[in-house]
Amino acid sequence: MLLAAWAICCGTGSMGRAADDVSGPPAIPAVLADAGDELPMSLVQDRIVFDLDDDVEAMPAPAESIIREETVADPTPAVESLADPPGILGVASGAFDGMLMDDFNVDEMPFEASSGRWFQNGGWYVGGESLWMERGRNNRVNIVQDIAPSPSNPQQLSLISYTTMAQPFNVAPGARATIGKSLGRDYLDRDRFVEFVYYGGMTYEDNDGWNARANGTLVTPLNYVAPGFTNASTYFTAFNSDFNSWEWNYKLRRRLGRDQLVMSPGGNWTRHAERGWLPSLIVGTRLATTNEDFRLISSRTGVPSSQFGGDYVINTSNWLFGLNLGAELISQNEFYYWGLRGRAAPALSLGSTNQTAFGINTNLPEGSQTISFSDQATRTGAGFIGDLTILAGWQIKPNFALQIGYDFLWIAGMATANRQFNLDNRDNNAIDVGGQTFYNGVSFGFNGSW
Repeated sequence: MLLAAWAICCGTGSMGRAADDVSGPPAIPAVLADAGDELPMSLVQDRIVFDLDDDVEAMPAPAESIIREETVADPTPAVESLADPPGILGVASGAFDGMLMDDFNVDEMPFEASSGRWFQNGGWYVGGESLWMERGRNNRVNIVQDIAPSPSNPQQLSLISYTTMAQPFNVAPGARATIGKSLGRDYLDRDRFVEFVYYGGMTYEDNDGWNARANGTLVTPLNYVAPGFTNASTYFTAFNSDFNSWEWNYKLRRRLGRDQLVMSPGGNWTRHAERGWLPSLIVGTRLATTNEDFRLISSRTGVPSSQFGGDYVINTSNWLFGLNLGAELISQNEFYYWGLRGRAAPALSLGSTNQTAFGINTNLPEGSQTISFSDQATRTGAGFIGDLTILAGWQIKPNFALQIGYDFLWIAGMATANRQFNLDNRDNNAIDVGGQTFYNGVSFGFNGSW
């Protein structure tokens, strides 16, 4: 009976195709197990067809002898033999010979310049800059008049006036030094710093003088009758001014965004900072001082100073103390940056002045031969300190950059020397704190952190 069933399932091709109508899984392995007989190879030439729509229990792997399939014109999909998988093409893990390269000869991407390691990642930072600033001229005041006969009409006198600061000041060197300490990040992921800034060191000097024309004489409109000053033949003026400033600031600065990961040709991954704008807020206090001295000396040719001469000196001193408010906007790139920094300090101005004068003319009548006095005055008023820097820098090493810039500085509410003229000594409290000074110039230096 079993052999008859086996003959029906594994007979000719037509009989094999008729088995498609039989439901249920074929029982070839079971038949072989029960029969225990060895079947000739000719009995298993046809392939076994399964109805894929029926539930088929897991079957053991087909016998090793059933290894080939006969191509028939049956539309039923053929089941591929597991023992004879399709051929696999050979795969090489290396590149083609024309693409082979030596990793050691391939330039890597730029070295890592992440925002965490490249820009001021240390706990301390410093900056040093050399300043070369020009000072604006002071208010011009007529201090000398040259009176002489007119060349065209000797009976008529001509007048030439000389003023203070008839020529601009020379450019003076100065310095700006910064030292700061990082306080870490706040809860909004902003950097916090405290810093000290010194700004100043500029000293300006200007010397000038006038000689009387032929048959002329020099007088000063500051005091036409001052002995030792009127009817002089030579006037000499000397002026000097300086500026220094100290700041204690708290600085809050935004951080760059997420770094970019870049893979080099050698297969290494590095982090590189993305370009971004870094605004900063600066709050602190500022103390500044500016001092000016003016001196007017008169003499007469061929006459000793003990018989004719005058010496008039003005010294002014100003201290300004106020709240320092500022901001900074930097466009930070991986290897360079540029931007603006500005600070403004409304301040309390403490100004003082000291004037001394001495003149002698022994040719005058008795009792009118000398002039001598000394006067001091102080005044408190409103002042202002403001500075602006246009800057650019190059990040040449981690935590070290070279920087250049152009700077503007403005000081207002101060006692300048040429606003204090009182040679006639008529004002008992001669002080004017309404002066102002403007500076501008270039700067260059470095910034570093550790």
